[in-house]
Amino acid sequence: MVSDTVRYYDDFLADRDWLAEGLSWAVVQPASAEATIDGVIERLRARRVEPGDTQIGELADLARIGPNVVVFQDNGCELSRPEVLRWLSDGTRVHTVDWTINGNGGVTYAVYGKVLVWMDMNDPDRRYGDDPSAFDDDLDDVRAAQGTEYVTAAAMALVERRTGVRLPAEWMSDEGADPQAGPWVTVRLGPIPPDPRPPSNFGHYEPDLDARLRAAPEPVRRTALALALRAVAARHRFSDDDLARQAVEAVERGLTLDEETRSRVIHLKAHGVDGQAGASAVDALYTGTGEGVAAVDALNAARYAIPDEWPALRRDLYRLLREAG
Repeated sequence: MVSDTVRYYDDFLADRDWLAEGLSWAVVQPASAEATIDGVIERLRARRVEPGDTQIGELADLARIGPNVVVFQDNGCELSRPEVLRWLSDGTRVHTVDWTINGNGGVTYAVYGKVLVWMDMNDPDRRYGDDPSAFDDDLDDVRAAQGTEYVTAAAMALVERRTGVRLPAEWMSDEGADPQAGPWVTVRLGPIPPDPRPPSNFGHYEPDLDARLRAAPEPVRRTALALALRAVAARHRFSDDDLARQAVEAVERGLTLDEETRSRVIHLKAHGVDGQAGASAVDALYTGTGEGVAAVDALNAARYAIPDEWPALRRDLYRLLREAG
């Protein structure tokens, strides 16, 4: 059952189909400090755009709604960067929703300079941050929308549910935020340097294991990848089991698959398991057959491909590193 709020945002997006290519919307609310247009501009290191301004840089539009400030950026994702959120949430509560043209996106909540939770809009159980449970009581719409055309609308509805702030459709034109229709102030975002961060997704979840594997000798790293890929291949049936076996053997022997063979690996299908685990199994095989230390991120895919076996595999990987010195 689709809620009225989800239906509102579904209509909002249907009338502006270009937003499918990307969107970032933030709601800044007062906490220990007021939420003001000038304050948000300062935190974003931004400056107002004057008529005739043609300088290069990402644009955003700001407006007041009661005591809150909304920030809208079409086809951009600056507002979801953790380092931006830390500055923006100094003394305020900040919720953001964003997505890109490939369908990836999420909802983030930051307060007092900390990102408490980021949630994958396609998988509400995939969350991280200082307090991933912060969204626990607000996920009905997002869960109901999983696997449907309402995913993005439900993500926007989550922000409204959490903030009480609606993005007014009447303030938007076919071109985006409309200064003639709403109290928008257009700014050019300033440079906020990125925080130190892991080189891959695996490093977000397993920073110690990721760092130690990247620093390990190549034979140790290859053995670790082979352990993981063997476990993945044992758990899943593939549309071409011989090709999957060939990928695992290539990693075990330190061989490089030719481009044609590797392109076939990414098009494998896994049978007999749920869709996400199967897709992760294929991703593990494909990433693991890559060159250099980047192949370590195959372990992140393995976490999702074999969630029940992962704790034991993780122990085996640490044992391997200890034995290798």
